[in-house]
Amino acid sequence: MSLSRFYLPAEFWSVENLTLAGDEAAHCSRVLRRQVGDEVEVFDGGGRVAVGKIIALTKSTVSIQPHSQQQHEPRQHEIHLLPAMIKAEPFEWLLEKATELGAASVQPVITQRTIVSLSGEHMDKKLSKWQRLMIESAKQCHTPWLPRLLKPRAFSEIMTALPDGVARIIPALSEHSRRLHELPLAQAKSVFILIGPEGDFTNEEEALAQQHGFQPVTLGPLILRAETAAIASLAMVAHEVDRQAVTQL
Repeated sequence: MSLSRFYLPAEFWSVENLTLAGDEAAHCSRVLRRQVGDEVEVFDGGGRVAVGKIIALTKSTVSIQPHSQQQHEPRQHEIHLLPAMIKAEPFEWLLEKATELGAASVQPVITQRTIVSLSGEHMDKKLSKWQRLMIESAKQCHTPWLPRLLKPRAFSEIMTALPDGVARIIPALSEHSRRLHELPLAQAKSVFILIGPEGDFTNEEEALAQQHGFQPVTLGPLILRAETAAIASLAMVAHEVDRQAVTQL
């Protein structure tokens, strides 16, 4: 039987005790009804996992004394998702599945055809909700990693902000699209996947993306929903990167 898992950001870790607060403490004590003496697992989203026993409970905190810790090796290749903003329910599903599939980060993109508008307090509430969904997904699938969730940015801003030395791909139904195995993905530091909104990118956005090094790739002959394309791309790229890395050994 697997242990109950809880998330504690790295800045709140200490050698002697790990103290859960807020939602995580409530989930532990009120929802799961864990008691003093119970053994639980805690992770920081950056590859560190600890197992320990609950030593104290209050109305708002849970104190855990760790007896073992493991730091997972950094991932050799990171895959970053750049999904255009879409409607709330499919976008939240996308975030959950991106966490399960090991995305290193998720950067929402505001495009010309984006119909969702976020700003100010509404933006902060959405980001908080999205972060919570990703944490719950990470807890459920027992990954030691939590994707970095970034604030939505305009398409043009993102095009000029990406680092050098990375692979850039954009799924597209185009005669110029290449197959993933034709690209040297494992040779890059990271892979960035750009996903369009409902209705896809405009011609101007597609042209700008290709000017900034995004290579059109095919996911097959079918037209996929935006959220399906994001998750299919993430899974296929992860598989291809691993395949190429093994082949190079």
